[in-house]
This record gives sequence, structure tokens and C-alpha cells, in this order.
Amino acid sequence: MKPKAYNRRLSFRLFYWLSLRIQFVQQITHQVEQCFRLAESYFKQSFKRPELVLSSRKSKVAGSANLSQWRLRFNAHFYQQQPEHFLAQTVPHEVAHLVCHAVYGRVKPHGVEWQQIMQQVFNCPAATTHNYSLEHLQLSSFEYRCACQVHQLSVRRHNKVLKGAAYKCRNCQQPLFQC
Repeated sequence: MKPKAYNRRLSFRLFYWLSLRIQFVQQITHQVEQCFRLAESYFKQSFKRPELVLSSRKSKVAGSANLSQWRLRFNAHFYQQQPEHFLAQTVPHEVAHLVCHAVYGRVKPHGVEWQQIMQQVFNCPAATTHNYSLEHLQLSSFEYRCACQVHQLSVRRHNKVLKGAAYKCRNCQQPLFQC
């Protein structure tokens, strides 16, 4: 009897996970299309639709735009935290990178042109970072100290320090050193 109950639970979980995944794919695809339609209307030109990659990998990145491969990547973990915010902010943020590249060519990633697209085309604030919780990631970090506080540096930054890079505190402007 227990194996059947276990199988039912497992199939329900799988069904639930798949339904969430399908909803994620549909909503992201729809929002990307809406953003491109707004951009086409604003700039009076058509844009090639990008490849969409939807991932669940452990990363601090909610979304990214690969200009050379014309690809958008979105992270399901952050979508699940705040779906409405993700669709309203993160998706337009990434689409704006592709539109900016198509219209203006090579410019600063969050420069004036990108900000204009975010504000005037998508009617969104031109925020360059997200505020989703990173708690679920459990990424390892290294403690560094300055004159005023303790800082948590990522593995990437710690490895750069080992290779000679130096970081300063934004508050006291003193160099950081490992605890």
C-alpha cells in the first residue's frame, strides 16, 4: 500500500512542478512578446525575437541578455518569489538590453539609451539591480574587514583578491582585508 501512496505523492509533486514550469514559460514568453511589441511601436521598426532560456540554476542573476547570441535567460527561483514584479521589471529590463543593442549598437549596458528605453518605452524605473532574496542560494562567501564593518565577498571576488585585485569599502574608502 505504501508504494502506491508514495507514487501518488511523487506524481502529484511532479505534476505540480511541471504545471509551475509551464506557467513560467508561458508568462515569460508572453511578457517578452509584449515588450517587443511596445518597442516596435515606439521605434517604428521590427525586432527579431530572441531565444529564451529558462533556468533554475543557483545564481544571483535574475535575468541576462546575451547580445551576440540574441538570447535572454531568466531564473525561475526569482520568478517564484515575486511573479508580478519579475514580469513587470526583470523581463522588460532584459528585453531593453536587446532593443538598445538593435537600435543604438554598442553602448553602455545601463547607459542613457537603455534608461530611455526602460522609462519611455516600457514605462518602468531604470533599476540596474534586483532586490530578490538570495537566501535560497546558500552561496559561500568570505569575510573581509575594513575600518568600519565586515563585508561578505563572493567566491569570484575572493579569487580576484588572491590574484592581486583590491577592493575598498564604499563607506570609509579603506581597503578590505581578509579576516
